[in-house]
Amino acid sequence: MNAAIRFVSLSMLGLAIYVGGWYVGGSLFQIVQLGAIGLFLAAGFFALIAGGTRRIQLCAAEYIIGGAFVFAMLVAFVRGNALSTEFGAMFLLVLAAAGILARQDWVARLDHVFRWAYIALIVSVLVVQPGEYLTSVAGTVERSVGLVRFEPLGMHPNLCGLVYGGGSLLFFQNFLATPRLLQKLFALLMSALCLSLVLAASSRASLLALALTGVVAGLLITWRGSRRARITLILSAITLLAVAVFQATAIADYLTVILDLDSPTRGVNSGATGREVIWQEGVELVFSDPVLFFTGRGVRAAGPEVIGFPVESSYINLALEHGVVFGLLITLTFLVTAWRTLGRSFASGAMNPVLFVSGLMLVFVMLQSIFNRYLVAVGNPYSLWVLLLLVRLNLNPDRLASHSTATPPWRDNPTLQHAVGTHAASPQ
Repeated sequence: MNAAIRFVSLSMLGLAIYVGGWYVGGSLFQIVQLGAIGLFLAAGFFALIAGGTRRIQLCAAEYIIGGAFVFAMLVAFVRGNALSTEFGAMFLLVLAAAGILARQDWVARLDHVFRWAYIALIVSVLVVQPGEYLTSVAGTVERSVGLVRFEPLGMHPNLCGLVYGGGSLLFFQNFLATPRLLQKLFALLMSALCLSLVLAASSRASLLALALTGVVAGLLITWRGSRRARITLILSAITLLAVAVFQATAIADYLTVILDLDSPTRGVNSGATGREVIWQEGVELVFSDPVLFFTGRGVRAAGPEVIGFPVESSYINLALEHGVVFGLLITLTFLVTAWRTLGRSFASGAMNPVLFVSGLMLVFVMLQSIFNRYLVAVGNPYSLWVLLLLVRLNLNPDRLASHSTATPPWRDNPTLQHAVGTHAASPQ
């Protein structure tokens, strides 16, 4: 009976991720979004009633993020913003569901579900929008329209960068962790397809975040990696450099088009597509009221329909919604978790690829969130993954069984699970 309930829980989670990747237009948008969140909550509920949830005390990440949203709810309630209060309550429910899922004995199977759901989304994109995908990834520019930016399954190009840029790391983690050649090749193919979707969407913030994440990875391997890892890094760098030299003109032409560098609105002289101006306005708004400086305005109470302009940065948005204190605490939660995870990935002397890429995933989302408002969210597949990952990496290892975050979707790897779990939750 318990096995059947666990299957239902995993099925609900898979559906939540898959449905969350569809952004239909019109009146159905909110229904689909709420449906995806409802499925995620159902996954947590069925996991709870299945039994086996480990009684692990709340971790620091849960206290900080949960406390921030409780405080934001109180602020919204006092200000008479019922919708903001409801948003805060919804996020707390999602956080609770993530905490329940992260405490299951079968937590490693969640990773399989996420990868399978991503595979289903990518297949859906290629089946439903093959022509649009090929047109966009080729860098097509239309008169009076400009660069054709791809919107997979209706998803905004910027959000596509987060979801599929993060997906590329999710599959790259699997590529590094699995010992089987065919599984490595398949994971590498899926990672490349995710990257191609980011390119097709011309999501420059995510491409920049991925590039900087790669730099961080290279520096850490150079500093703390084994001799074999350093040699692999050097050979990879030489290969990429050789390709870049021999195809310099073609690569430069393609990047100029696909990144829209010559565009008057998105080009190199556009001030980060106008973000410099709105960032300045956002910072000024944060400091404009001494009370709201500390309290914030409430969850989803700093949108363009409220303050008059979009705040295209998670960090400014956190200050506006939660106040500067809680905004800093949330940011530090991500930063410290990433730092500790990357440190633990080299604790045994050899790099643990699962932990290493887990830390890089957090680095990626923090960098990408400089340009977009996706650091703390629940309405898309990768944000749900990040929330689960953040909780899992902060759980106490003394009360947590050994789990893996990188077993391939089609089978378990108990040895890898044991190797990873002890480090993944170590508090240090």
